[in-house]
Amino acid sequence: MPNSIHIPTQIWDFLSAVSNTTQFAVRRYVIVVALFFVIWLWWRYRPGTRNKLQAQNSAQKQIKREIIYSFISTVIFGSVTPILFAVGLGRYMQFYPHVEDYGWIYFFLSIVLMILIQDTYFYWTHRLMHHRRLFRFFHRVHHLSTNPNPWTTYSMNPLEAVVNSGAFVITLFVIPTTGLAIFIFSWINLAYAVYGHLGYEILPAGTSEHWLGRWISTSVAHNMHHTRARYNFGWYFLFWDRWMNTLAPDYVQSYNASRKSHPNNTRAFAP
Repeated sequence: MPNSIHIPTQIWDFLSAVSNTTQFAVRRYVIVVALFFVIWLWWRYRPGTRNKLQAQNSAQKQIKREIIYSFISTVIFGSVTPILFAVGLGRYMQFYPHVEDYGWIYFFLSIVLMILIQDTYFYWTHRLMHHRRLFRFFHRVHHLSTNPNPWTTYSMNPLEAVVNSGAFVITLFVIPTTGLAIFIFSWINLAYAVYGHLGYEILPAGTSEHWLGRWISTSVAHNMHHTRARYNFGWYFLFWDRWMNTLAPDYVQSYNASRKSHPNNTRAFAP
């Protein structure tokens, strides 16, 4: 009988950590996307229930492609933290074990800070990946889905997945965070990303003109980005889009159109 292959303890621990974090990332993604996808299917097959932002439906071929790329992305996202620890960077993270170490006020503030870091990082890297010399290497796969649905969320080139994981890495090294805050943020972050790709608008009428709502990036805003690509680069907010003049000129009109009644579930706005 040949001797069994011996795997060094460090490598085994690393592989186990990657397996655990990847399984969590996959489960989280499937749960959130599946919930939104059920709603998406309900609205799709019950015309008139909710206005679809684009009249055509996502093709089965598109959805199959998105699912494959999505699971590749979840493996990459799930591998980030174990890799950081494996190369010895874990000791530089601003991680603290107990909420009481910084208190509950900072606990909630840290989640807000993570959201702001994510939004700023995403806006600028997103715009950078739209550069004509970088687009086909990083962002083209995601934009193959001009008519997004929940599975579009993580459908991206592996290189883009690596870039997108950078916001989380920066967060770990810049601000003190605890496990519970990271856990809550990860669910919020994914849920909002899926909402942006939903293909339907669920926020109330008038949101785009409200004093607060005008700063929020909506499903309409991101859907317009998928149809035109030149506008609306934000994730959570429209701060950067408004400040940098990259907000679609007809965004308000398109949002209002999405909240009006359209016969036979026709498109809410023109691409």
